[in-house]
Amino acid sequence: MDIIETKRDMAGKGVMGLCVGLALVIVGVMGCRQLHIVWNIWPSTDGVVVRATIQEILTNPYAKGGLPVHNYTPQVEFRYSVGGKDYTTEVPSVNVADTYEKAAASATGLYGVGTHHPIRYNPRDPRDIQFGTVDFGPLAVAFLLLVGGVALTTVGLKWLVVAYVPGAELAPAKRVAAPVVSIAERAGPEPSTATLYCPSCGRPVKLGEENCPNCLKALRAA
Repeated sequence: MDIIETKRDMAGKGVMGLCVGLALVIVGVMGCRQLHIVWNIWPSTDGVVVRATIQEILTNPYAKGGLPVHNYTPQVEFRYSVGGKDYTTEVPSVNVADTYEKAAASATGLYGVGTHHPIRYNPRDPRDIQFGTVDFGPLAVAFLLLVGGVALTTVGLKWLVVAYVPGAELAPAKRVAAPVVSIAERAGPEPSTATLYCPSCGRPVKLGEENCPNCLKALRAA
């Protein structure tokens, strides 16, 4: 693969990484923004528990052949007033238990009929409510999407810079020709640090030899 094809391949990977990274960043920012709006901007009102039931949450396994996971969470129905108008809305709790008994105990202890809880409602649609504490699951997912998006965007930009910026040229592979050695040189002994060269033929000779083994010229006379 020559340098032009390498740059094209890098440019394609850079564009893909940049697009995917920016998409993940946008989704992560929107998720964090929505959580900020719910827990910091939505107004709060007092909600009275009308009814509490247990809802089963069935999660399919990721691995093939695995058993589904059963979880349970209280489903709480609130009565509240917004702008002089009464509403009744059912919403699941953020408390999830692995058994029905634990979820029922949570519903009885925390969400008994007639108990009061602060709830937050969407001013555009008062039937859209949240209560309890912040659910850190969506927050963690949004944060991971944001971090992954930033990493992919950085890698994509780096590839695009290498592919298109003139100052970031790729160093082409250099082909080094192997030295041609004659059969006589291959068969001969390796030259040592005390090797001299014949002044007539230029072949290496050992120190102390009187005649060149190649041209038979007298070395001392030369």
